[in-house]
Amino acid sequence: MTTRSLAVPASRRGHALRRNVIGWAFLGPAIALVGVFTITPFAQAILLSFQSWDGVSPDTPWVGLDNYAFVASDPVFWASMRNVVFFGVVGFVAGNGVALVMALAVNTVVRGRTFFRTVFYLPGVLSVVVVGLLFSFILAPGSGVLNRLLALVGVAGQNWLGDPDVALPVVAAVFVWFHWGFGFLLFLAGLQDIPKELYEAADLDGANRWSKFRFVTWPQLAPVTSIVSLLTLLAALQIFGTVQVLTNGGPGHHTMVPTLAIYNEAFVNWRYGSAAAMSVIFGGALVLLSVLQLAITRRRSRI
Repeated sequence: MTTRSLAVPASRRGHALRRNVIGWAFLGPAIALVGVFTITPFAQAILLSFQSWDGVSPDTPWVGLDNYAFVASDPVFWASMRNVVFFGVVGFVAGNGVALVMALAVNTVVRGRTFFRTVFYLPGVLSVVVVGLLFSFILAPGSGVLNRLLALVGVAGQNWLGDPDVALPVVAAVFVWFHWGFGFLLFLAGLQDIPKELYEAADLDGANRWSKFRFVTWPQLAPVTSIVSLLTLLAALQIFGTVQVLTNGGPGHHTMVPTLAIYNEAFVNWRYGSAAAMSVIFGGALVLLSVLQLAITRRRSRI
């Protein structure tokens, strides 16, 4: 074995070490930010969930599992958990479905694609307060725009945000309208990235539109679909501003969601310990759901 043959592996190891050092140097600031603004507050919330604090007193007595026992018997929190499951299903199915259909439609347009892309993404540019006030005006029970339009065709209007039977689906529909633009852009980008040769080969095989979508478009969109599904689902489960502005959890907690319940528990009822316990339970559920979604995505990518 020559000296040159020993020097080559050593140089390669040095090059790999430099690459690792440079990589960690770039990752360092991001890791520090995540640690300071995500991991540390979550650890403090876990500690606070075993204490009692009103937000003012310097004393934080240790209460053990009392906060978790209180949350376990709190009907408002568990009603909010049921409601957020509804938001998650609607956002996952309807939100992604609408975004995909719009992307497929715009992708077939030759002229005006930029116009439709801008218009469909426009709701996502608005702030949540603007969206809430806009739909409060549209859905107002007396002089709302929607009820006036229904009156023109002889249909009786409703109290869209005050009726327990329709308030939750209406707020979910507003959420879908507000968030479909982001998924629409990602789906459109994914469609434009599919090689045209695949569609040409499908045409030679005599495939119809449904077959091309099933065997070409849908498999090619799998990575984009996974990302959009995860982000949309997490956004639906963490919904806060839309509900707060439109209904503030009413009527009778029929549109209450965990984020708003945690907010009310801490900043309205001044029970920070039980609010922290709610945060730990809800945050843990989100983490488990994210891990499950990523595991399913990785398994699909290996098939």
